[in-house]
Amino acid sequence: MNEKKFTKARWITIAATFLAFMGIGIVDPILPTIAEQIGANHWQVEMLFTAYILTMAIMMIPAGIFASRFGDKRMMVFGLFIVTVFALLCALSNGIASLSIFRAGWGFGNSMFFATAMTLLIALSKDPQKAVGYYEAAIGLGMAGGPLVGGVLGGYSWRFPFFATSILILAAFCLVLFFVFEPNGKQKRKPVGMSELKGLFSYKPFLTSALAAMLYYYGFFVVLAYTPLIIGLNAIQIGFVFFGWGLMLAYGSAILSHQLEKKFLPKKILPYSLLIFAILLALLFVVPSTPLLITVVIVSGLASGLNNALFTSYVMEVSPYERSITSGGYNFLRWLGAAIAPVLSGLIGQGVSAHAPFLVAAVLSAGGIGLMLMKPKPATLETEMSA
Repeated sequence: MNEKKFTKARWITIAATFLAFMGIGIVDPILPTIAEQIGANHWQVEMLFTAYILTMAIMMIPAGIFASRFGDKRMMVFGLFIVTVFALLCALSNGIASLSIFRAGWGFGNSMFFATAMTLLIALSKDPQKAVGYYEAAIGLGMAGGPLVGGVLGGYSWRFPFFATSILILAAFCLVLFFVFEPNGKQKRKPVGMSELKGLFSYKPFLTSALAAMLYYYGFFVVLAYTPLIIGLNAIQIGFVFFGWGLMLAYGSAILSHQLEKKFLPKKILPYSLLIFAILLALLFVVPSTPLLITVVIVSGLASGLNNALFTSYVMEVSPYERSITSGGYNFLRWLGAAIAPVLSGLIGQGVSAHAPFLVAAVLSAGGIGLMLMKPKPATLETEMSA
């Protein structure tokens, strides 16, 4: 019975992760519709992503600290409740400013969930690598299902996807509240604070890999958040394109990464998987036709899924600090790159050319390769770990 309890808690945490990440992609296919009906230009409508992700990135670190003090489950439940409220407010809003503000509130709720879900899932699992694979697969499937739901419902009204998200997240809130638990709930974890945070960001293996992830995530969100504005398809068509992209993302994170990690260390694979992603971004800069653009976008999902899982595995393994603070610090940096990408791409696309943001993203991803190839001096590691 005890194992059944653990199994149920694991699958509910995975399902909640899936639903939470649907909330990111659900906006994707309706961006052109929102821009047209509300009267916003590209960079303004991209604020729906940037406000959401920037708030989430900034709040990741305090969320990780609070989780070490109050528990992962409490933070998850509170975060899901906040998302439910702000998704509903998004559905009821009437302007781009209010919609962006409510998306920021949504990001605040998601920061509490994302800073704790992976940590809790690992604690509920016997195999940490498999738990990371399931977590990243839930992200991929959520990002696949989000655009599909957003595209289908958005064909009727851009408000419907927000209403649907509010209902689904409310269901996740109830399931987590009643069926998920913390395995070490009776053992109070040592609270973490600014000294541990300072030590984490002073530890070079963590810092270089997290910064590489930040540069990669910039490119990841150029594909996800900017492509719908220039691809020239309607909401349902965009939804199906990113549904295919999300399925590739899930396969890369849950299956391909796990197979490769049986033979190679994540750090050995990452430079090659980042190079493939950078090449695909460069192709998006030069491809002349919509069918080719769609093909490259979908294929990029495979490289993205692989990178997502490998970065998460490597960062969690290399950090000598408590998982909640590691997760918070890592998510802060990687989502910071994601937050900058949408609005900056909108500005570059308007000021330079429609495809120029893909070239910028390719160059930054190449920078991530350089960071992953750096080798910290062995003499400094003991000092950094004791910081």
